[in-house]
Amino acid sequence: MAKLATLLPLLLFLLSASLALSYNTERRRCESQCRQLQRPQDKERCMLRCREKYGEGEESRESEQSRNNPFFFDDESFRTPLKTQEGNLRVLDRFTKRSHLLRGIENYRLAVLEANPNAALMPTHIDADEIFFVVAGSATITLLRKENKDSYNLRKGDILRVEAGTTLYIINRDNKEQLFIARLMETISVPGQFQPFFGIGGRNPESYYMSFSKNILEAAFNTEYEKVRKVFGENQEGAFLSVPREKIRQIAQQASSSSEGGRTHGGRWRGPFNLFEKHPAYSNQHGQMYEVDSSDYLALQAQSISVAYAIIRGGSMLAPYFNSKAFKVALVVDGKGYWELVSPYGSGRSGEGREWQEESVSYQRLRAQLSDGNGLVVPPGHPSAIVADRGQDLRVLLFGIHAEKNQELWLAGRENIYNEMNNVEREMFFKAPEKEVREVLNAQRDAGIVEGPKGSQERESEGRGRAFQSILDFAGF
Repeated sequence: MAKLATLLPLLLFLLSASLALSYNTERRRCESQCRQLQRPQDKERCMLRCREKYGEGEESRESEQSRNNPFFFDDESFRTPLKTQEGNLRVLDRFTKRSHLLRGIENYRLAVLEANPNAALMPTHIDADEIFFVVAGSATITLLRKENKDSYNLRKGDILRVEAGTTLYIINRDNKEQLFIARLMETISVPGQFQPFFGIGGRNPESYYMSFSKNILEAAFNTEYEKVRKVFGENQEGAFLSVPREKIRQIAQQASSSSEGGRTHGGRWRGPFNLFEKHPAYSNQHGQMYEVDSSDYLALQAQSISVAYAIIRGGSMLAPYFNSKAFKVALVVDGKGYWELVSPYGSGRSGEGREWQEESVSYQRLRAQLSDGNGLVVPPGHPSAIVADRGQDLRVLLFGIHAEKNQELWLAGRENIYNEMNNVEREMFFKAPEKEVREVLNAQRDAGIVEGPKGSQERESEGRGRAFQSILDFAGF
């Protein structure tokens, strides 16, 4: 009986630990089912029920941490102003709605267009200059301008600049694959806001022609109002519609492509440029980084934009670095991982952020779990790193804003900026012996993309192991 009395607290402790781990597993399963729901309000209620039933777990805490990060945007940060069965346009909330710390890019918006095979976006123009990037699929885009019409066959990796006011229509010319195009917009009318204008419409979207008075339309077209309404105002299929294969083939045959090189008109570059045809800036066993700026594609110069695409192999990471002048607006294309950013402003979710206090310099680490469709912003001067989970690659698209003369300054690896110091300078500023400083700076021989820390699954596994070992240690084993 004495032995039983001694072991009883241990048995109860082990039982409670086992139940806690079981609850963690059930909570994760419950939250995984919630993420499959389409409507944000349903997803939120479902997650709340999971937390009430199984308690707060590590994932919930990380999710809360992500929501409080002013530079991170999850799925619920996107709105869908255009949507039919054939396609949709998802638009990220205004950056300044998330935080006033992003006022430097308040004139910009990020959107993602998705179209089914053999589907087309109706002719439209918007009051914003745009940079298109084909994330997946193939398309034919036609641009209607005052002096002429241009058509291009686009493929994965193509970049195309479209000036504000250009009427365009986009066709997914693939018979099987979905089309995804990321669009960075620089608004020119109302800061941070843009509107699509459809000439051909019906109930939703309407045709802007139908907002004119009958007298104006009859005089402008020199014909009866009913004929004008029948031509421009009776499309009931919505912003996206299905197109017969034969018509797609005919239009694609008349279009040029990025492989044919850019065409100029009046000194302006018109055609697309394919990012993946350029040699990667960084390439090793841990991944590749492709980068294009105005020195490669002159059309980017007018908006001071750069475009980059990182392929981070599973278990690897984009090493810590910062940008000298550019904001980086990123979209997670595929995969999972996490992102850390160092900020002197604190969370600053809706406020101004903290000011630099006299005689006090400190930083806050902001972290977010990454998955398909997430958006994030890296302000100039802010060090950051992106890590891919083990077992799958992480692909990230990065638009650089204010990119002219921007420098990417690496804080670790072969191109670490502190390697530029000579021996005397290192001895002057570092308190560690100069030999140790050199060993630390030169230990990482890769550049750009390097081997990362252990993946989240291994950390979770190790966490369980440590928990049980702590229990056994407590019990005296």
